[in-house]
Amino acid sequence: MKRSVWVQAALVGGLSLGLLVGCPKKPDKIVAAGEDKALTDAEIDREPEALMPSGAIGLFSVDAKKLFASQFGQKVLAIARARTPVPPSAGFEPERDLDHALVGLYSMQGADSVSVLSGRFDKAAIERAADGTQKTPLGTPVVKSSYAGRTLYTSHNLGFVVLTAKTVLLGNETGIRRALDRIKEGRVRKQLPEWFAELSKTPGAPVVAGFDLRAQPLSDAARQQFPFLNGMETARMVGNFESPGVNVAGTMTYGDAQGAAAGAQSLSAIKDTVASFGWLAQLLGIGQPIRQLDAKAEGKDTKFVAALDAAEVGKMLDQLSGFLGVQNQPTVIPATQTPGLTGGPGDSKK
Repeated sequence: MKRSVWVQAALVGGLSLGLLVGCPKKPDKIVAAGEDKALTDAEIDREPEALMPSGAIGLFSVDAKKLFASQFGQKVLAIARARTPVPPSAGFEPERDLDHALVGLYSMQGADSVSVLSGRFDKAAIERAADGTQKTPLGTPVVKSSYAGRTLYTSHNLGFVVLTAKTVLLGNETGIRRALDRIKEGRVRKQLPEWFAELSKTPGAPVVAGFDLRAQPLSDAARQQFPFLNGMETARMVGNFESPGVNVAGTMTYGDAQGAAAGAQSLSAIKDTVASFGWLAQLLGIGQPIRQLDAKAEGKDTKFVAALDAAEVGKMLDQLSGFLGVQNQPTVIPATQTPGLTGGPGDSKK
């Protein structure tokens, strides 16, 4: 797999959670331009989101503490542990050390992605573990190289750079180099879309996500498999991990009202489609994962709310874990209750 584990985790829930996008905010410059202006650790830690390169076609923001404290998050954690490029001897425990993950996708094929991780990272321990002799969970040792004045560690095209004791870049080599170039050249600026910053303020929403499909349309195969993607240009969503497991609310925007109406109808039909495969689900030991799925077209927009059963989604992730060679986790931590979501994102389109 040539994509960040955090990208994987986001995409595992992505088709269940929803999508999104909006207008860019005018960049806020936080450092002077020029290679002679090196960022200090304090500057990097103060605004880690500014490290994210502009032009992302997909963005995910996840409160890692709330994710890993949930039943759904425990399954994601099993996959994350098996796909990390960090050797076990580094002592890094995602559920303990990771606070927040901001993921940017720059290609629909997943070949260009970068995550900015915030938490607590033992740089010395990680460097000792990444000595080129110890294998990572990916089955290969870490390759050490230098780029833009930073030490880059890679394994199976997944890489990471420990910038400070609180901030790490994780992703594929192309994505990481995008971010490192900006740091070296003094181009670190807050360039996340304004809608993203506003949605991130939504109470009780540890998940914010979005896609802009106008620049890179989805493949015909994807649109055939999920008809609600036909004609969809952008989408936005917020979510939490309350009972029954994963709750989301969002808006998908189409090129015209006709496309939005068709999208709402197609999205609403997913629950029935899943139920029609009951025989296969029973064979795999999986029940109906969708507790609620409502969609309504309003002009060019389709607004939706959904609730997913954590136990059944967990079984689906167990199947995925088996495909990836990850052992199922027999025990889970009880879900942590967070303030609920009472409707859609509620943000105005830009």
